[in-house]
Amino acid sequence: MTAPVPLVVLGAGRAALAEARRIEAAPEVRLLAMVEPAEEARLRAAEAGLPVAAGLDDLPGAPAGAVVAGPFASQGADVEACAAEGWPTMLIRPLGVSLRDARRAADAAEAAGVPLLVGHHRRHLAVVGAAREALAGGLLGRLVAVQSLWALRAPSARGRWSWRVESGAATALVQLAHELDLLRFLAGDVAEISAQVAHQEARGAKEDTVALALRFAGGALGSALLTDAGLSPWGWEAGTGESPAIHRTGEDALRLVGAEGALSLPSLAYWRYAGEGRGDSGKPLDRLPMPCPPTDPGAAQLSHFAAVIRDGAAPLAPAAEGLASLAAAMAALASARDGVTLAPDPHRLGPWEAATEALSGLSVGRGTETKEGRSA
Repeated sequence: MTAPVPLVVLGAGRAALAEARRIEAAPEVRLLAMVEPAEEARLRAAEAGLPVAAGLDDLPGAPAGAVVAGPFASQGADVEACAAEGWPTMLIRPLGVSLRDARRAADAAEAAGVPLLVGHHRRHLAVVGAAREALAGGLLGRLVAVQSLWALRAPSARGRWSWRVESGAATALVQLAHELDLLRFLAGDVAEISAQVAHQEARGAKEDTVALALRFAGGALGSALLTDAGLSPWGWEAGTGESPAIHRTGEDALRLVGAEGALSLPSLAYWRYAGEGRGDSGKPLDRLPMPCPPTDPGAAQLSHFAAVIRDGAAPLAPAAEGLASLAAAMAALASARDGVTLAPDPHRLGPWEAATEALSGLSVGRGTETKEGRSA
């Protein structure tokens, strides 16, 4: 049996603790230590029975890879530190809230010759992989349209997954980056994007609803609606049950429409015309389920990370993909602010990024450390 891959986790906040527990439960990896400079946070992790270290120089052994699980404010510096050590690195979040900082992290990993895996965990779900194969295999014919809906009302005691837009708030960038990354993974690169935002509930000054119109490079059109102000069973996490904070409904949140069939996710319901000739609205369609095993995306992501380290597997969500999804998310927010249609470009700093970057930086903070540990 292959020995588990030793990993170090940077951070000891709530998200880092959850990732450490996930590592302990995964057979392919083992937790070497959690690295956290704040003493009180280290004590909490130690009391939970987890190995801790104050810094990279205090590790009890040599890790084969690192999981960056601290806040966005320190994520770029953490990636650079891991790259300097020559460690393959996995993020539990998108690549950043600024293309400038995200590219700096990606460049550090590339210069060190180590893989950097971005935390777009939805790519690791079996249903997503099956849908991608179906599209690539021509099961739907030419892709015509994509429709995504995320409408999950935030709890009264605002859960961590709730989000606000406000022209670049970090939570909105994270949610949009995940949503757009899934669409990009299935439908291809976003060629153009436009957005509108609205303030539906009087819970502060920030907008709570965003509607996107997309044109994909392959020619398909798409729409996406995201809100935490409306009550519905439709939202990716509600459909998959992957988040303990969100009640599972099992309802589909994404539809892919092709010239010869359609597919909805996460149920993988496949619609087609099985008769002679070409199907149309006057002919009956067959609904065929595509059986697919349930997947814990966090566990699957860790298993994939182990394969990248041990076997040299190609990252499913490499830095270049993280940059492209972040660029699309930032272009969406800038489009809503300026009322224009934009072409996302991860390779250059545009005026839309400069303005959005400044606001998103204010929203997320700048790497403050407290006795409770780095905020997560």
